[in-house]
Amino acid sequence: MVLDLRFVFIGFLVIASLIPLYIYRKEIYKRFYKTGSIKAFLKDCEIYLVSNFPKISFDFNCYLKYENEKDIRIKETLIVEDFVNQFIAQEYELTTQNSIAKELLWGGYEANSRLIKDNKRPTDWAQRKEAAWNREAGKCNRCGTKTKLIDSQALLAKQMKDGGGFNLENIVILCSDCSKIIRSENKQRTAKDLNLTYNLMKKVEA
Repeated sequence: MVLDLRFVFIGFLVIASLIPLYIYRKEIYKRFYKTGSIKAFLKDCEIYLVSNFPKISFDFNCYLKYENEKDIRIKETLIVEDFVNQFIAQEYELTTQNSIAKELLWGGYEANSRLIKDNKRPTDWAQRKEAAWNREAGKCNRCGTKTKLIDSQALLAKQMKDGGGFNLENIVILCSDCSKIIRSENKQRTAKDLNLTYNLMKKVEA
């Protein structure tokens, strides 16, 4: 009799734990399995990518490769990964840029443009970065996205070991994502850390 009561008690606990799952089954299903059309998702991605990364040539027909995937959430995730891989694979080479008008240069500019001991940045590095950022109208040289001065990255087109200096023509402004890609030795690992990946995945989770 004691054994029977235990079975009854255990059975009651099992049923009690399943009731919330039954009540919220629709919400749980929506959370893990998404159905419907991806047209709105694709359009949203296209508007975002074209307006924010005008220098990147995206293939918006890449979704055709995933037509057989039934789960819309998985399909959208695969499309996001494709867009991110396209962003990473964009051909780009750091090259020298235009200078700025001579009247905008400051005292000590020429002297500080030359390589100094221990490859240290010149004392007016922040001023040089801002001048290069203004020259680019606050846009990334690789993808064309607008970036705040504080978030922008300044790289040298010609490295100091190759004879490059700190002159403005040698300073290239990039966004944080493009800077990560240029410096990365493992592009696939870098893909997970991009702001682009984060922003596109928010559209999948919406």
